[in-house]
Amino acid sequence: MGLVQREMEAAGLTTTTLSTIPALTESVGVPRLVGIEYPIGLPFGLPGDRRGQLDVLRAALASLDTIGEPGGRTDLSFEWPAEAGKVDTHPAELPPIVKLLQRNPWLLPRFLARDVPDVQDEGGC
Repeated sequence: MGLVQREMEAAGLTTTTLSTIPALTESVGVPRLVGIEYPIGLPFGLPGDRRGQLDVLRAALASLDTIGEPGGRTDLSFEWPAEAGKVDTHPAELPPIVKLLQRNPWLLPRFLARDVPDVQDEGGC
């Protein structure tokens, strides 16, 4: 996303990223970052929680006023709902990137350095 956002910013569009892993997202150089302590894959909250999702969306958009220039970051102070502990946030099958990194953990520093390897050279996903 960082590359796409930088291109959009160069065209005059202001962008931000909402991330459940802000330290990792920050490492790819997104222009503006909004962190939230929610489970991976659920940055807007629980499925079907229209009000909660709108609250997160509004707060993320409002952060554009406080972050200002590219390179800024803010963290939202939403708390994960107690009943959400019942939500299964683990996929039935691991994503391909996770499988690749499990087989080739030495590739992680390359990903973090934005040097994405050709997966064909590394045994595929």
